[in-house]
Amino acid sequence: MKPMLRVGVCELDITPPAGTALAGSTGVRQSAGIQDPLLVKAIVLESGGTRIAYVIVDLIALLRNEGDKAVKLASRKTGIPRENIVWAASHTHSGPYTTRIFGEESVVNQQWLATIPEKIAECVARADKLKTPALMSRTRGYCTQVQTNRRFRFKDGREINHWLVNRGEDELQCVGAAGPIDPEIGIISFEDLKGRLLAVLFHFTLHANTNFGEYFSGDYPAVVAARLAEKYGKQCLTLFMPGASGDINPGGGIAGYRNIGNILADTIISKLDNRRPFAGKIALGAAKREVIVPYRDFNVDQKKRIRDSLGAKQDEYGERVEKAFLKELEIMRQEGTREAATVLQAWRIGEIGFASLPGEPFVEWGIKIKQESPFPWTYPVELGGDYLGYLVTEKAWRAGGYESLICSTARPSVEGVAGLVDNALEMLNELYGRKEQQRHAKEQ
Repeated sequence: MKPMLRVGVCELDITPPAGTALAGSTGVRQSAGIQDPLLVKAIVLESGGTRIAYVIVDLIALLRNEGDKAVKLASRKTGIPRENIVWAASHTHSGPYTTRIFGEESVVNQQWLATIPEKIAECVARADKLKTPALMSRTRGYCTQVQTNRRFRFKDGREINHWLVNRGEDELQCVGAAGPIDPEIGIISFEDLKGRLLAVLFHFTLHANTNFGEYFSGDYPAVVAARLAEKYGKQCLTLFMPGASGDINPGGGIAGYRNIGNILADTIISKLDNRRPFAGKIALGAAKREVIVPYRDFNVDQKKRIRDSLGAKQDEYGERVEKAFLKELEIMRQEGTREAATVLQAWRIGEIGFASLPGEPFVEWGIKIKQESPFPWTYPVELGGDYLGYLVTEKAWRAGGYESLICSTARPSVEGVAGLVDNALEMLNELYGRKEQQRHAKEQ
């Protein structure tokens, strides 16, 4: 088989010093050390004269300002067009803050954060220099044991997050989960001409929030990466592609991020051991689009929404969280910003399309993108290009719940989110092309 693809990969450590505040909860935790190092990973692909790069960073999120700096530097170092350098955050809840939360700027280690754009750019540059002839495989698996939709629906139409039940809704009947899950594991691998795996991209729809300890950790994606490196060699780097998991949490009775990672790794390894490399032409392409996203209505009764979401129980936890969210809304009102200029990313690797949204979309949005995309295979990637917070559905906004409050981690209106999804689908259609759509329709 004559390869028509060149691939290079690289990873760099970005772990901040111990003592840096850990993100991922309403209370600040101080890091005591490292369980798994936090990494930036890059893969550069070249085919038919086109190069694209995908970057994943072990952070809860990254704002557009730092991301744009990184892309600009990486493009300058490599000559890869800016629109062809796409990135996302893994959303680990055991990493540092990258932006203020509940009005607290002091939680961000600004000195460390300032180093991230250069680290990302250097990682892309090194991956680009390491490109080698490669073959690609695509496969997929399923995992239903580790996910749950984290919102319960009640008979009065209210939706409450599972960690907030038993706080005053005792007289209401629960009528089931508020939404679906997406159990598919997307698996894309690249191997050299000797059959050694160089890189594995895996896509899965699950919050990386299992590890809430005192130590830095890449959560379950780090476990998957370690298992694949142990199985296939240290040259094999695993890059996570986070799915639309704004309302998808660990569940199913599986406890611990290492257990979740091992379950996913077992499935991925079983599929990789039976992979079938493809040596034909692999079309590459990417696009970015700036869009304006309106924010939620700041005039809604935030106190009522908080109490409907958190329950009527007025204990120390409820009072602390209510105070934090009310303070956050007041800060946003004072700032006066009612919309965001953000960026959408889309790219393709052969018959696989990817669309990245700048926040945490609910799983229904991810399913819509997969269903309506022209590509035979499509994977929505969250937390890419920017961070606007939770991207909820109309139903979720009306039903309330944690993600439907108003704060810096939950800004876009439903109309704004729908616009993001529509734009993402337009970009996928443009990348796929009319001729390929016609050909695919005939094959169906």
